[in-house]
Amino acid sequence: MDLPSDLSPSQVRSGLAALKDQAAEKGWPPLTWNRATGYQLGAERDVLEEYERAVVREKLTEFRRFITGTVAPHAAAHPGDKWIKHIVAQLNSIESTLDLIASS
Repeated sequence: MDLPSDLSPSQVRSGLAALKDQAAEKGWPPLTWNRATGYQLGAERDVLEEYERAVVREKLTEFRRFITGTVAPHAAAHPGDKWIKHIVAQLNSIESTLDLIASS
């Protein structure tokens, strides 16, 4: 899928997301990607698991950056705020769950 096109990277991402949605709706095998083989449709169990772990690790990193870059400074600036106390508790739980999935 590295063919030259007039599509922007955003359009390519949107198209791939739409393809994944269509595949799920129609019961097709999932579309996965890795550096070694690129995109694959109809991957084996090991390939699917590897892809799922990679996505969870990526989301965990993104999530942690959100916590440290936005939520933690908000909590430090407004420590008594009910909203921030609630969101910190919930986000810590989500982070823990993602970490468990990524490391298992």
